[in-house]
Amino acid sequence: MDRLNLSPPYHKNAVKPQPNIPLANVTTAALAIHPKLTKQAYRIRYDAYHSSGNLASLPDQIFHDKYDCQPNFRTALVFKDDVAAATVRIGLYQPPTPECAEYKLPVMEIFGSEIEAILSRLTISRNMPAAVEIGRLARSPAFEDDSRLVFALFRVAGYAILHFDADVVFNAVRVHHIPMYRRFGFQQLGEPRLYPGLTCKMGLMACFRPSYATARSSLPFLRGISKDDAAYAGLIAGERVAIFGDNAPSAVRPAGPVVPLSQTPDGLRNCA
Repeated sequence: MDRLNLSPPYHKNAVKPQPNIPLANVTTAALAIHPKLTKQAYRIRYDAYHSSGNLASLPDQIFHDKYDCQPNFRTALVFKDDVAAATVRIGLYQPPTPECAEYKLPVMEIFGSEIEAILSRLTISRNMPAAVEIGRLARSPAFEDDSRLVFALFRVAGYAILHFDADVVFNAVRVHHIPMYRRFGFQQLGEPRLYPGLTCKMGLMACFRPSYATARSSLPFLRGISKDDAAYAGLIAGERVAIFGDNAPSAVRPAGPVVPLSQTPDGLRNCA
């Protein structure tokens, strides 16, 4: 399997809601493989990071970087009642090979030596360990009270992690979010440093395959995801899929009260 092939080639009508999904009272998601969707994602990023004081003002109010153009990165959008409300970016490290150039992760710019040591250790047990970075988690300030959007972002990232068959998942996390990520199975492996493109410091967090397997069964917002469910197949195929709501897989329909906002990774801000 070509792990970089997370979505089909772009075509004008590539991203569509799944048939028979009412868009009211449902949280849906899609890969941003359409120019209109990528622009919406970049605007949500700007609004979230700028409003929290972690990004300087930009004239076009669009927040993107060189990594968005690399073939090893995909951006996803989460919709609330058919309105783009949150976004996350997922990238797979592509080491240099005779057939392919190296495509790095942005977190490697500030934690290069730490990540190199981790990958070297993992290489002992696997010829080419798969390293993924999740980042640019952002929720529109217009939906700042909707914690389910945060859960949906992590669920979408979870599907990508499964697709990439990740051995380790990296995330650069702001200081006050580090305890939250520890509860999700992440370990802190680097002290906070300035992250590229932002005005805040981020600590290096990593979640290894065994911890991620545990998280999939213990965290309600990840429970039940697999390569066998319709949401995974549709998302990878470039469709808009139901993540939460009556049309979502039964494993992710809320069985009780929503987890309080204070227990989510961005309970204090709209960006991770």
